[in-house]
Amino acid sequence: MPRGESPRARNNGEKKIDCPRSFLKKNRIQFLIETKLRAESARTTAKMDKKNTVIGVLLLMAAMYFMYDSSVKEAAAERSARAARAERMATPSETAKAVPARKAPKQSPFAPDENIPEKIVSLENDKIRINFTNKGGAIKNVELRDYPKAQGSKDPFVFNDIDARVPAMGLSFFNPDEGEIPVPIQKSFALVDSSADSVTYRLRVENKFDITRKYQLVKADGIDAAPYTIATATSVKNISSEPQPIGEVFICLGAVPPTESDVYGTNLAAAFFDGDGSRFLKSSSFVDSSGFLGIGKTRAKYFEKLSLYPIVWGAVKNQFFAAVFTPEKIASNGGDAIPIAINLKDSNKYMRNAVAGFMGFEAETLQPGEVWNLGGSYYVGPKELDRLYSLGAGQEDVMNYGWFGFVSRPLSRLMNWIHSWVSAVSPNWGWGWSIVILTIIVRAVIWPLTSVQIKSAQRMAKLQEPLKAIREKYKDDQKRVQQETMKLYSEYGINPLAGCLPIFIQLPIFIGLYYMLQTSCEIRFAHFLWIKDLARPDTIEALPSVFGIPLHLLPLINAAVTFLQMHITPTPSTDKTQAWIFKLMPVIMLVFFYTFPSGLVLYWTVQSLIGILQAIIVRRGASKVVLKKRDKPGFMQRMQEAMEQAQAAQMARGPEFEKLPLKERLRIAREDAAKARKKLKDERLKGTLYEPRKKNPGGRSTPPKR
Repeated sequence: MPRGESPRARNNGEKKIDCPRSFLKKNRIQFLIETKLRAESARTTAKMDKKNTVIGVLLLMAAMYFMYDSSVKEAAAERSARAARAERMATPSETAKAVPARKAPKQSPFAPDENIPEKIVSLENDKIRINFTNKGGAIKNVELRDYPKAQGSKDPFVFNDIDARVPAMGLSFFNPDEGEIPVPIQKSFALVDSSADSVTYRLRVENKFDITRKYQLVKADGIDAAPYTIATATSVKNISSEPQPIGEVFICLGAVPPTESDVYGTNLAAAFFDGDGSRFLKSSSFVDSSGFLGIGKTRAKYFEKLSLYPIVWGAVKNQFFAAVFTPEKIASNGGDAIPIAINLKDSNKYMRNAVAGFMGFEAETLQPGEVWNLGGSYYVGPKELDRLYSLGAGQEDVMNYGWFGFVSRPLSRLMNWIHSWVSAVSPNWGWGWSIVILTIIVRAVIWPLTSVQIKSAQRMAKLQEPLKAIREKYKDDQKRVQQETMKLYSEYGINPLAGCLPIFIQLPIFIGLYYMLQTSCEIRFAHFLWIKDLARPDTIEALPSVFGIPLHLLPLINAAVTFLQMHITPTPSTDKTQAWIFKLMPVIMLVFFYTFPSGLVLYWTVQSLIGILQAIIVRRGASKVVLKKRDKPGFMQRMQEAMEQAQAAQMARGPEFEKLPLKERLRIAREDAAKARKKLKDERLKGTLYEPRKKNPGGRSTPPKR
């Protein structure tokens, strides 16, 4: 640029501005001082970045330690209270005293009958035994014959064995003046019909209503859920000579307790499906929460209500079992979730309450002789994906796989298909071998991507010497270090993000598998090697704990395998902070997996072993890895050159360019960048058919090149 000419004058065609030499010299000195200060600032910033990284890692470790410590304490407290809780739950009369259920007032026509003996009638098939009670004409409880109550027990798991005042399919006529929550009818219904597969109850209420309730076992070939399904039909008839208002009618979905392996109660909830998605009213709403460092602190709710129309079906569920009511020809307008106290003294707050669910229906005033009908199907059984899917109205959403359901569902079906073959060879360890084979299949699918990751790390490892030289040469200019590093990667065709792709692919698989194993009833009490329950952390009977801390052997083995994998897999960076993170990875994995279900830890251990095998195979060809520069510049290299040319053009304008307004500098920078891109494009197209044609002075185009 000619001396004394400003950038604005040169670009806009204005007159030159004469500047004395002393002014330019003064500005050059100022520019050098500013450059030195910027270099010092860059060095200070780099030191602060490293210090902040170390502090961040230490804080992360501290947070994980406190999380682990609290989980261990809660798990230990839960184990110590297990025997007492089992004893109390085995005695319904004692647990009923602790339930804060509200009784209907005496003036209500549906007030419970006093001193009426309870009469039980049962229906059964190969899978379930349903016990009906005359109190409310509802289901007292359901025995699931294929699922033991506890490890090694011969007694079946009993659904709704919580409190007699919340019978499953109990009918409630809600009156807001009597309270905020629905209360099932406790009057004695008369048994008017009974057969091998059906029962019918009837109740006449003060010459106002005639209520009939019928239940029948479902027999349908080809529907997996049929053995666990009951068809229900309820009719309310106005037998008076005057219109009778009904108001809102509620159906009790039953009550489920928390499971011992669900330490934080994440799977205990009432669920309602509106046709598009499910809404879960979780048990965590019924306990106090201190939040994170006081942020998000909440108080326990007495109940939780959902007002939404239309609701297609409602359910109550815990980790392994669910009860789902699907009405026919009528939609619900919402529902309630209510805590039922089972042991308020339990040290684990998430084990103190069961959850009962209610499903509401809007009913109009009945004219004399008019009948209001409510029918549907009631499923009570295990949370198995295909069995729930066969119900046909989206009931598989009860599994609550979350955002990664698109991964959990195919993995669940694949694991069940594998088990159908493996169980014939190893019936006792079938589910463990199914997880191992599933892991091998998943790793085989992503094997090519993982190989690319390892080879990319090997190629980057060979560039460590040139990268080290760049850091030494431009140690005072971090921006220049980044530019030269990217330029070096572009010259050799190395993508530093290539190693992240397998991790991004494995993360959804890991999360999907976690939710699948966390809620699968199939692996409940499943054995494998020394593991007694794949749905819980593994323990050794001879040494259950060390210094009061539960001893889980499989996470320790996984940490050792991770340590070996970190040393075999090539590290693409020589940065000390990253090296420390790699060294701490086994410890982080140990803390992370220590309280996880052993089925999930088994998956990660097997996939780490396969990763070690793959790293050994790829390392045998490490000597054949040759760094070769590209013949033609790649996209990143062309972009880097364009940026350098634009920066060079800006530097050539001198220090006075910095005095221009920001808007003007941005405009000039955009023009320089556009010119640089056009120049690179013209150079790339030169000598090809796509080269821009030059025009003759007469306006005619030159003849095309052959």
